[in-house]
Amino acid sequence: MNGGDSLLRNVRFLRLWVGQGISFVGDAVSMVALVVLIVQITGSATAVGGALVARLLPTLASPLVGVLADRLDRQVILVVSDLARAGLALGLIFVRDLILLYVLVFLMGLARTIFNPTIRAAFPSVVGGGDLTRANAFISGTHSVSETVGPALGGLLVATVGVNAAFMLDSVTYLISAAFLLRIPLPRPQRENNADLGQELRVGFGYLASSRVPLTIVIGTFLTVLTINTTIPAEVFLARDTFGAGDAGYGLLVGLYGGGMVLGSALIAALGERISLLRVYFLGVFISALALAITGLSPTFVFALGALMVLGVANGIENVTTDTILQKRVPDAFLGRVFSIRFLGFSIAEVLAYSLGGAIVDASGPRFIYILAGAATAIAGILLLLLIAVAPIKRTDENRSNTGSR
Repeated sequence: MNGGDSLLRNVRFLRLWVGQGISFVGDAVSMVALVVLIVQITGSATAVGGALVARLLPTLASPLVGVLADRLDRQVILVVSDLARAGLALGLIFVRDLILLYVLVFLMGLARTIFNPTIRAAFPSVVGGGDLTRANAFISGTHSVSETVGPALGGLLVATVGVNAAFMLDSVTYLISAAFLLRIPLPRPQRENNADLGQELRVGFGYLASSRVPLTIVIGTFLTVLTINTTIPAEVFLARDTFGAGDAGYGLLVGLYGGGMVLGSALIAALGERISLLRVYFLGVFISALALAITGLSPTFVFALGALMVLGVANGIENVTTDTILQKRVPDAFLGRVFSIRFLGFSIAEVLAYSLGGAIVDASGPRFIYILAGAATAIAGILLLLLIAVAPIKRTDENRSNTGSR
């Protein structure tokens, strides 16, 4: 029986996959509704930006959340997080004051900050080591599909029924996810001592600092999100102004990039355990750099679309390989903390990338930011190769690597 067959016979994984897939769509639907609602109330793009900031702010507490994921019952954390988000999404139906909306969005972001590292820390115990690569590919691909389908569904719901229907749907998806998670028994994390939160946080940072491969992946996430995401503010200008493709061209650009991410996840799912994850990760980084530069230099819109689809494939590959490498290399007792630090770096890089990217596009145009992002991503890849060559080696890291990502 191959890995894919055994994974699809794993009832615990199927419950997690279905529950997560449904809640992914709900997230995307409600985000569209939230943006529309804020515009209806204020008519201000700044107010929309404020909601996005409120959603990201809780990630600053990610390292503390990681400690909780490594010392408390992960099933309880996940179910409570989903139930809280179900209640908060329902609350959006009744709130029309901007400040209260920000509060609800902040609390939903906090629940998301608690949920994300915990689910990834729990993943190996649900899946089993042999199927981890394919399992992450299935989840990542499903998330990419939801980011394509969800906004379209959200726009349709808002246009035909109204924003409240979208928030209600989101609330129901969280309840479904919680119901599935309740039926997935998860082992309680093993604690070696009774250290307080501060001590466990320091131990977590100490472990990461002395573990060569996990440290490279966490720093790599920060650097590549920072370099690649600077192009996001440029997408609409590249389509409409540089190539004259209009709003339809912008939609096609975003859609093909998302399709590329799905293809990247599918490719990893097909290859499964036959690949060296670390090598494929670095390959994805350098392909991303090349695709970005080609986009900026493209003579035609069709050529740019092809390059951006390749960028999506590389990004889908990176998403799967980074999660799987950490889950295979990091001991269970540290998984929550390592993933939470990674999410913190991701969020900080995202905020910086959007700010820097917007300023650079205004000053130099969309072509230049793609070329710059390509060069910066290539430099980041070289720095990561140097880091993995010179960083200190932790014995547990190397022992796990012998049976992990090869």
